[in-house]
This record gives sequence, structure tokens and C-alpha cells, in this order.
Amino acid sequence: MRSLLLATSIAQASGDKMTAWHKTGLIGFGCQAPDWTCISEKNYNIPSPGWGQALIEVKGSSVNPVDCDFVESGFSLGILGMDGSGTVLSTGFGCDLAEGDEVFGNFKGAYAQYALASCGGLAKKGSFSHAEAGALPVVAGTAIQCLNSLDLPALAQTNSNLTVVVTSGQGGTGHMGVQIAKAMGARRVITACGGAGVELCYSLGADLVVDYHEQELFEALPDDTVDLVFDNIGLAGTADKAMHAIKTGGTYLVLTGGDGGKISSNPKDGVKQIPFHLQTSGRTEMEYAANLIDAGSLKVNIFASYGLHEVKEAWAALRGHGVLGKISIDPSNTTASALEV
Repeated sequence: MRSLLLATSIAQASGDKMTAWHKTGLIGFGCQAPDWTCISEKNYNIPSPGWGQALIEVKGSSVNPVDCDFVESGFSLGILGMDGSGTVLSTGFGCDLAEGDEVFGNFKGAYAQYALASCGGLAKKGSFSHAEAGALPVVAGTAIQCLNSLDLPALAQTNSNLTVVVTSGQGGTGHMGVQIAKAMGARRVITACGGAGVELCYSLGADLVVDYHEQELFEALPDDTVDLVFDNIGLAGTADKAMHAIKTGGTYLVLTGGDGGKISSNPKDGVKQIPFHLQTSGRTEMEYAANLIDAGSLKVNIFASYGLHEVKEAWAALRGHGVLGKISIDPSNTTASALEV
């Protein structure tokens, strides 16, 4: 009966077709906000899973800055979206998942009704919603990987007063970082936010929130008071500003990106520096995040939600700033017409 229902679900997508958001043109040629003229909704054939793959009916995805960055710079091509959640409809040989499993993770082409994903990178969804699960993979995986790179769990075992700074706590990776740092054993978490983000970050467990409209984060911190800095926003010059506050033996990690953030050329003696580049997280990170959510130690703040036909509006909302947490996209909500390719 389950297989029959799943097969029926696939067939409902306009004659074995599916709606998806597509980047046209050549690699290296992008398009810019606010119109993003090189992306549009189109119809594709529903794919079949190959070795180690699952066909997912996508029920949740999200907007990450890197989604927009890759289109604007021309690095993206084909179906868009980098993370999602949904139901396994069918599997290829070598997949350890079963039809009907509710899963989430990083997979290409999540801005679509259906997508193929590597089974090894998917985790089973817990009691939380597909909207939450679809917004987790990139930001939770990044925060977990970065904080593990800082040896935070191990240091928490020997430092009962471990103090961690997350440079921007109100966005996607930041609001994950504040909570995950606490879950990994940080005694004190400090971050910077603005406006309504201040209250949000306190509600997520931050011990000190500096309102960046009133004071620069590292000007508010005394010398030699911080063990670890997770610079998740990566603005130019932050490493130099942070050095005075980091204890000898501490670590500064910058999540590199398009804002010019990098390690300091003149670090304090005894301070380790890590330039961290975005990496695809896998099942281990997703299971860790799912366990934290089910235990009540982690929550995803959904700032706004959009249907599949509203991807451009969702991206515009992200680029408009002031986002607290994540912007969700529901690929099962599709009302716009699409062109065949």
C-alpha cells in the first residue's frame, strides 16, 4: 500500500513532470538582484535515483546567502537550492533508506517538487516540521563543523568557564552557532545583534548580546576575556579588532566568504587562527542537530515562509537584511505555471 501511495504521489506532478527553479546561461555568467533575470520556474522530468541515491518529495527548503551568491557570480547552473527536507519516494541500489522515510540534509536541486539526494548525506527527521528541517542543513552543518574545528567540546571538558564569541548571532549560521556553542559546553556565549535580534539571541541562550547599533562588539569586550571566536559573518578587519579580547592559547576562526573577512596578518602571540571554507555537511552533523532539537536544546527560527513560485521574493527578503534566523521555502506549495525544458 505504501509503495502504491508513493507512486501515486509521483504521478500527480503534471504527467511525470515536476516544477523546479532553474539557472540558465553559462557558468561564469550570473544575474543580479533584485530581478535575477537568469532564474525562472520550469518543468523537468522527474528523475530516477541511481546508485546510493534517493528520490525525495521535497517539503521544505530555505534561502542561504550562498544560494544568491552563486547565481549572482555565475557559479550555479541547473536546478537551484542547496538544502531540504522531504519524504523518500524511491531508492537506488546501495541506499540504506526506505520508502516513506522522512529525511533532511544537503542536496542539490532542492528548489523543486522532487530532488535526488545521496543517501549517505541524509538523516531521518525527528519530531520537528519539514520547514524547520529544510532550513537546518547548511547553517546547522556549518556551525557544527566550525565549532568542532575550534575543539569546543574537548575544551569544555577542561575549561569550566569557556567563553565563546559568535560575531553575528541573529542570522542563519549565527543563531545556530549561539545555541550549538552552548550545547557543546560553552559556559558563556557572547554575540552581536541589532534591533529585535537582541531579544532573539537572549532567548536562544546568549549570555551577553552587544547591540551593534550602539557599540562595536570587540570594543565592548575587555582584554584577554575570550577563549574562542567564531567569526561567522567575516567582515574585513574583524580579526584585528578581536585579537585584544582573545586569551593566549585561544582561537579565532573566520568563515570566509564574500565580505572580505580573513585571518589577521599580525595576530597576538599564542592565538591560533583558522580560515574556514564552506563545506558540505553530512549525516553525522544532521543527526547531531536533530538530536538537539528533539532534546529541546536547539530551535530553528523561521523568519518568513514562501511558496515554490516565490523564490525571487524570498531572496529579496534575505537581501533586504533584518532577517532573524532563516527564510523557509515550501516546494510543496506551487501555484505558478512553468515552462518545459
